[in-house]
Amino acid sequence: MASSTSSARGNNKAATTNTTAATAPVSTASSAAVSGSGATSAAATASAPPAVTLSELIGQQLKHLNADELLHKDELQLLLLITPVQRQKLSRNLEDGDLEASTSAAPLSRPENGEEDDDLIGAVGGLGISSPTTTKEPVLDFRPHVLKWFQHLRHQTGHFKSEEESRRLREAGNDSYRKERHPLKASDLFTEAIFLAPARNTLAAALAHANRSLVLFDCGLYAESYDDCLCALDLGYPEEYLPLIKLRQAACALKLRNFALCEEHLHELLHIELNQVFEARTHELWHQCEVLKVERFEMAVQTGDDLDINDSKAFEIAWLDNSSSLHTTRAVAKNALIFESEAVAMVPSGNCRVCDYCGITQFIPFPCIYCSNRLVVYCSRQCRFKHAAIHAVECFGHQIELFESFGEVFGMPRLLQLAFRMLITGLPELLGHCRKKPTLSKLWSAINGGLQERQDIAYSAVLRLERLKEERPTDTVIALALAAHILSIYLSKCTTFFDQLEKSLPTASRMSSAEWELLCAALLMRHIGQLRHRSLTACRSFVLPADPHVFSPLNEFQLWAAPMRLQEGHLHLLAGEVAVVSYSVYPDTLNLCRHSCSSTICAKFSGRTVTALALLDLPAGSGIYNCFAGGNFQQLPREERTKQLLESGIRCHCNACQLTHSDDQFHKFHRYRCDNPNCMEIFTPNALPHAPSLRWWLSEEYTQPEFNGADLIMCPHCGEYQKLEWFWAFTTSLIDCELIEERCKLYAAIERAENQLMDLHECKVALARLLLEQCLMVHRAHVSLLVAHLFRFLIYRFIEFIQIIHII
Repeated sequence: MASSTSSARGNNKAATTNTTAATAPVSTASSAAVSGSGATSAAATASAPPAVTLSELIGQQLKHLNADELLHKDELQLLLLITPVQRQKLSRNLEDGDLEASTSAAPLSRPENGEEDDDLIGAVGGLGISSPTTTKEPVLDFRPHVLKWFQHLRHQTGHFKSEEESRRLREAGNDSYRKERHPLKASDLFTEAIFLAPARNTLAAALAHANRSLVLFDCGLYAESYDDCLCALDLGYPEEYLPLIKLRQAACALKLRNFALCEEHLHELLHIELNQVFEARTHELWHQCEVLKVERFEMAVQTGDDLDINDSKAFEIAWLDNSSSLHTTRAVAKNALIFESEAVAMVPSGNCRVCDYCGITQFIPFPCIYCSNRLVVYCSRQCRFKHAAIHAVECFGHQIELFESFGEVFGMPRLLQLAFRMLITGLPELLGHCRKKPTLSKLWSAINGGLQERQDIAYSAVLRLERLKEERPTDTVIALALAAHILSIYLSKCTTFFDQLEKSLPTASRMSSAEWELLCAALLMRHIGQLRHRSLTACRSFVLPADPHVFSPLNEFQLWAAPMRLQEGHLHLLAGEVAVVSYSVYPDTLNLCRHSCSSTICAKFSGRTVTALALLDLPAGSGIYNCFAGGNFQQLPREERTKQLLESGIRCHCNACQLTHSDDQFHKFHRYRCDNPNCMEIFTPNALPHAPSLRWWLSEEYTQPEFNGADLIMCPHCGEYQKLEWFWAFTTSLIDCELIEERCKLYAAIERAENQLMDLHECKVALARLLLEQCLMVHRAHVSLLVAHLFRFLIYRFIEFIQIIHII
């Protein structure tokens, strides 16, 4: 499966940074302005400001905003203070409590020049973006600059796809399937052809979907093959080949035992003029369908009455210090299930290809044909259908790579996208419960009051989440508010979202676009504050790489024996590492847990679902605690945990932090014996500049051959640097361990490591993983004797690693 574009990789890299990076101040350094390539006329170019980058756009606003003057009591007031001068009347009306929309005045969110650029019309759910030619206050009213920036993004991403390249890959897939008889390679080539097919001419994508459906059918992936057939038909598959697709649909339905669907497609075929071959195949399928229907029998199904089900919840929401938290309702045994829930909002992290709706990884992606770099993929058409309402609002943003562009300024653009998704998912549902048409002031009061307390509205649970509250606005807060304003302008100018909101309310009067912009920007700002506090959940998992064949560039597709089946001895190539696959919000469960560095639950993620298991026996009424730092007291020292928590507005006073020697548990996994024969003292090294949490074996700054361990770890007792020659001998001998000489060096290196790495040292886990991977690689070469020796060595010498893996 081919990877995304290089620009997408860069954006994904920004998305994987630590959560606290999103709070970093915005750089105000100016770079060269990039003028939009789609200027409509010389007059417009002369009057309108040139297109600038996002960092310049926000940096210019920060220069003219005084943080000391932006004192506010809530998000709506802050947005009123930083929005354009034209909204001063709206601000005064809000203070007077009268925000009735004036139908005689022009909508404040619309530009003065109503001409639209057809090139900026969104392919899915999009409206034209207008290009204003004049503005009264170019310093404060940065809407024209935002619209120009949207134009620039549109022109910048308009030429990503290539019909010629898509055709070339499709032909290569045909050759791979017919000549090489390699279905997985053909499937990957067809997938890449789909990703590169242009949106304006969907025939290329239709042909690639149709070709892939044949390969998937031969591989036994009938549901995916049927979905590909539907995609091909939706995208304009040629009519002359219609019988071929309909036959394949009928065959897939038959294999899936959906007899009604199979007969439906066969009836369609009977109304088409078929040649002799197709007619014979149609009658053959009809006969098979009738035979299978006769042979079908009913299976005994166990009913719910026969099952021993305990429906009582193991937790409840309790209130403490004007905030909610989770407590157990009954005694919970160790390793027992406490809760399981689905995220109300989720966005993929970009580290691997996951379904944008359900969050699972897959081999057969179904991308949105309109999104620019095909970052939005689904595991099936069913997931794509369920996510259609949300994606219709986001699609044009993906076409211009809007969300990825925030990575230019903010360390974690996925945080902004998740806040955006929280808004567009929940606000329409909330407005549906309003009994009468509210004004902006009344609606905002209701959101902070009665609507927030409703238990029957899912979005109300999101509004109740705690948020990061800063005593005074900073450049970071103002920059995030400006980002929220940009997203609200996007909703106003590029989508029909505000029209959907109007339909959710009684038809008494209209709220202006300016009022909807203010409301949405204020709610976005609130969600950003919630995510910056502790509501952002990084879903970690062992994941399949986005491109499995990158491990073997010379023999790309020899990794697989068949789809979903690896070649023997290749498992280590897909073992992967624990990576953040998505970011989610769980407002009723995980996000309500109290923080403790010694958490009482173990959270496991599967797609959108989180499952929490008890780490110890919990009596009834116990608080349910989770660690909201990057690691618990066994994984991070107290100083590093405290720094991360303070950036999220959390002051921890848990038992683990109150201990006199609070880092003893952390040091237990990082204790060394000095290799100086005149010292031999046991110590824990000081912080290493290029190795977070003392894991130097993961840092290229310490593991490159030219460094050779020099000046790495110093013994505090004698001042000698540790040589660590056993590590370099181990990594060198591991490469050629099929040779007896290298195996002897390998065993000797492990013996020396055992003498220097004390107790349950975390580096032993790294050595064990490397050794296990090499065992599998040697097993592929059928060196069974070495495999037996290495596994026996693992069992006897590294038996304690199992304990570490469960702890870390």
